[in-house]
Amino acid sequence: MSQQLEQRFVGALIGTFVGDALGMPVEGWSWTRIAREWGEVREMLPARLGRGTYTDDTLLMIALAESLLANQGRVVPEDLVRRFRAVYDPRRGFGAGMHRLVRLWEAGVPWDEAARSLFNGGSYGNGAAMRVAPVGVLYHQDPTEVYRAAVLQARVTHAHPLGQQGAALQALAVAQALRASAHTFSPEQFLEDLEAALPASAETFRRALMMAGELLDRWEDRGLVVRKLGNRSAAHRSVPTAIFAFLTHWTSFEEALVYAVSLGGDTDTLAAMTGAIAGAFHGVHAVPPRWWDALEQGEKGRDYVVTLGERLYHLWRTHGIARKQGNDSTSPSLGA
Repeated sequence: MSQQLEQRFVGALIGTFVGDALGMPVEGWSWTRIAREWGEVREMLPARLGRGTYTDDTLLMIALAESLLANQGRVVPEDLVRRFRAVYDPRRGFGAGMHRLVRLWEAGVPWDEAARSLFNGGSYGNGAAMRVAPVGVLYHQDPTEVYRAAVLQARVTHAHPLGQQGAALQALAVAQALRASAHTFSPEQFLEDLEAALPASAETFRRALMMAGELLDRWEDRGLVVRKLGNRSAAHRSVPTAIFAFLTHWTSFEEALVYAVSLGGDTDTLAAMTGAIAGAFHGVHAVPPRWWDALEQGEKGRDYVVTLGERLYHLWRTHGIARKQGNDSTSPSLGA
């Protein structure tokens, strides 16, 4: 059982990477254009930095995982700022918001003030959700801690409640998938449990999850799914969609990601979030060999991401989740 759980930890991180790389070459395409030109995207296509390369989605996930490991599982905003600044690379597809944040950080603006200054009150995009898989696996046993840690790491870049709630919902989905059993799995129950874990203030996401439930049997109507759930970079128009992609294809890691990409729009992030959930459910060995072999290597490539997942598992196994929050009631920590 312990080996299977470790494979699920790794699967969530690698799943993010795989989905990111699979979806990136058609990012911004409509679902109709993808259907017309490719039918379905089942192979790693040529990309800016080559087939199987990742974008800011995976790069920031790596940075978050490194920060959690360096701080014994604690979310430390100042450390995240330092790491996000260090890995910022425009070639990886960072958006204008992150570019502005980096400039503000370099100018000495406090991280919370910088985040609030974006977009007249803060970003509600999916950038905090796309990177959050490490939080979901590390705190998977306690939904309250998952939510708290996910929101705290989101606050570094996303001051808007929708951006924070979207990250929390994605982390909850990863954690719930990791705890789930294929023998008793029910998409409807999965949605009900997610809704129950959300606070009353997350009404926008509650409604989206209810809509996802209503569409479970209509997933083939991609136009309808895109209209009702969304496929863009706003957290509330993409996180529920990624969950939906997993739930409608929960028996297959590959099919879940192929479907996520087929919806068009913000395809790299949609598939990255779907991949995190599906990877947490199926484990790393569910990744098709042809995708596995195509993934970017190098200093922080595929094998390094595997190592991060293994280290997060061993941190969780060695320390366990501590209830004690220390001096900061919003900062989850792992205690000895």
